[in-house]
Amino acid sequence: MRLRRETVVRAALKLVNEVGLEGLTLRLIADELGVRPPALYWHVRNKQELLDEMASLLLADAFTCIQPPRPGQTWRDWLGEFARDLRRVLLSHRDGARMCAGTYLRERSLFDATELMLRVLIDAGFPLDEATRGVATLYDFVLGFTIEEQAVTPAPGEHNERYAPEYLRAQFDPERHPLLIAAVEDAFGVEHTEARFEHGLRIVLNGLCRELEGR
Repeated sequence: MRLRRETVVRAALKLVNEVGLEGLTLRLIADELGVRPPALYWHVRNKQELLDEMASLLLADAFTCIQPPRPGQTWRDWLGEFARDLRRVLLSHRDGARMCAGTYLRERSLFDATELMLRVLIDAGFPLDEATRGVATLYDFVLGFTIEEQAVTPAPGEHNERYAPEYLRAQFDPERHPLLIAAVEDAFGVEHTEARFEHGLRIVLNGLCRELEGR
């Protein structure tokens, strides 16, 4: 079997859904592909390079589909749509957000999409530095939110019991932490996840709007 880099990366993305990032090893990927581990080093030198490639391929699914705003669509709504699509892609793989955090991305579609996002904000009236920071802030929010989300719900139908509201409430002292006890259901209850995401996204987008209005 002649390996290609993309074959190795897609095998890793498949396996990470089964074993998570901690359990993913080059030996496991080699077993999945029916080759010896040294064969993989022609394509990825180490696990970090593999993670870079996995993140690039995963994010390409979110970035490749980005098109300019539709007629009548505001830049704010357009960015909100992108943020929701990005979260959906990150959630499509176990540890998807952690996989993309701090990785070196070099997929061309990511560069093209980021260029488009900067252009849309500049056309809306932002100077380049504020457009750059705005795009980075939006990306960081979605990535950070989804990392925390996947800590609570690693995969659809799974729930980390350490984050169950009833378990967390038992850790708090009613005398010292009455607000924490009252807030824990909204902060960690899975039924509130969508509302928490939309609230945070609204804060980021409203902040960008205020910046533009104040110019």
